[in-house]
Amino acid sequence: MTFGIGVTLFVSLYLVVILTIGYFARRARPDETLGEFYLAGRTLSGPILLLTLYATQYSGNSLLGYPGEAYRMGFAWIMSVGFMMAIVVAYLLFAPQLYAQAKRFHFVTPGDWLDHRFGSPSLSLIANTLLILGIGNYLLAQLMAMGHVIAGLTDQAVPYWAGVIVLTLVIIVYETMGGMRAVAWTDAMQGIMLLLGIAGIIIAAVPGSAHLRETTEWILSQQPERVVVPDWSLCATWVSSVLLIGFSGAVYPHAIQRIYAAESARTLRRSLSVMIFMPLVTTFPMFLIGILSIRRFTNLGGVEADQVMPMLLRQWSSESTWMYAMAILVVVGTVAAIMSTADSVLLSISSILAKDFVGKRLLVGASEARLTRAGKVLSWAVMLVLVPVALAPRITLWGLIELKMEILAQVSPLFLLGLTWKRLTTRAAFAGMIAGTLVAGGLFLGGYRMVAGLHAGVIGWCVNLTLSVALSLIWTGESSHQRKMTHPPLGG
Repeated sequence: MTFGIGVTLFVSLYLVVILTIGYFARRARPDETLGEFYLAGRTLSGPILLLTLYATQYSGNSLLGYPGEAYRMGFAWIMSVGFMMAIVVAYLLFAPQLYAQAKRFHFVTPGDWLDHRFGSPSLSLIANTLLILGIGNYLLAQLMAMGHVIAGLTDQAVPYWAGVIVLTLVIIVYETMGGMRAVAWTDAMQGIMLLLGIAGIIIAAVPGSAHLRETTEWILSQQPERVVVPDWSLCATWVSSVLLIGFSGAVYPHAIQRIYAAESARTLRRSLSVMIFMPLVTTFPMFLIGILSIRRFTNLGGVEADQVMPMLLRQWSSESTWMYAMAILVVVGTVAAIMSTADSVLLSISSILAKDFVGKRLLVGASEARLTRAGKVLSWAVMLVLVPVALAPRITLWGLIELKMEILAQVSPLFLLGLTWKRLTTRAAFAGMIAGTLVAGGLFLGGYRMVAGLHAGVIGWCVNLTLSVALSLIWTGESSHQRKMTHPPLGG
């Protein structure tokens, strides 16, 4: 069986399985309340929570964008292993406090926390808009990644556009059937498959120390610029990237909703304590894939470099039956990882649009069942907007990662400071967010994506954080944290 046919068969079988899971998740859902549809009734147990966090955190960006960037940059990209660890460290700064608040007041969306803590419709509106823009960009990256994987691994037997459209259709069908329960169940299976796929990558990518030594020596002699010791500017970029990805990734709305959905604080802490080690068995193999590709493929640039992993897997599959089996395993795990992130992001976008935008402006006072139905319709609308954009990619996957992070960074102080510092005031938080967004956006749009090795988003984040703290100290008075809510938000 050729590699392309094998990929098509196994991926097709996988799609049938997850559609079946979506059907049973729909039957298991007792009602159409927001908390049930978007948070699985707040009953995610330890293994399910861990696997859904894992599958969601590692996406097409990780499995295609990271090898592509390692190919472009070389050995300096080893810094990427620390990126995902930084996200978990940031979670631990505020996730336990957020869970306690969410359990008490029955939060459904990140906007519920913002309303509770700051009591400002304007602040919540701007923050929710930034969250939608950030993860909308993230969802676009997943759609592109699906097309790249399917086209690359089937050797164009299934074209890019077909991969995008077919996988998108499958995602939206099982998500609208089963909601978070379907997403969590499929994520659990996808997380296991991703771990198995990564194990296959390690076996394929590291046949022995001699192979790695030969590859390193070849790169040193043929492309020495990819093994040079990083200069101070690049080191500054490393620090900037850790801050940007750590604090931005920690406020992914779909990750925040998983914090809400945990069955207990103990379950949440245990899952996060395991998550911090996952980059060692996920991001590092992606780095190796990119490095090994430097010797095998030359003169790939821009979007082309995001295809190095599919290209390498096709080559390995022809070397032996064992390598063929491992390559197929990696492929299905990769598709699973991409789809798990896409379904989670889509579910989060629809919940924010339905509850925080439509529910507060167009369907004021509507029942939860009606808002849930509106969210399902909005899921289809979002995909109808993004799929045509994904069919004509004009930016690399890593470029989309950076753009997403620049936006989300400006929301992180609302959670980080809001949950850990009682003196943060609403006016200060709002001023900081606006100033940080204007600085980051102005630099980014003006062509200054990096300044002295620092990302525009990190510079904006520093301005944001500084103003939030300074103005809170200047504008004294009763903290918005001390206000008591009379009623929990809709979705309990």
